[in-house]
Amino acid sequence: MSTQKYYYGVGRRKAATARAKYFPSEKALEVTVNKRPVKEYFAEFYYQTISSSLQNIGISTGTFELYINGGGTMGQAEAARLAIAKSLLVQDEGYRTVLRMYGYLSTDIRKVLPKRPGLRKARKREQWSKR
Repeated sequence: MSTQKYYYGVGRRKAATARAKYFPSEKALEVTVNKRPVKEYFAEFYYQTISSSLQNIGISTGTFELYINGGGTMGQAEAARLAIAKSLLVQDEGYRTVLRMYGYLSTDIRKVLPKRPGLRKARKREQWSKR
């Protein structure tokens, strides 16, 4: 499949990085994540997150190969959604308005704060006691 022309996109979220390759074809839509079917890799809720960008544009044919590493499942799913949106944008710039309207082209930069010295977590303190 690597000899075909494909469109490439990268998405990041928290500690996850997703790289998407979109191979346009006439066969039904097929999405694989790390060489496994997407429904086997992700639970149904996370699959909905990934496929939402495809459903809103109306893509029902072609093959997506996603390579995802790092992070948790939600971070991976949102990174994959961003990577898919960027690869679709490389294929056809006309998708930009729809993808932007649904917020699929915006990188969510929020990350976990590091633990601070003297505290239990980044912001959680020891409970105060009067006596």
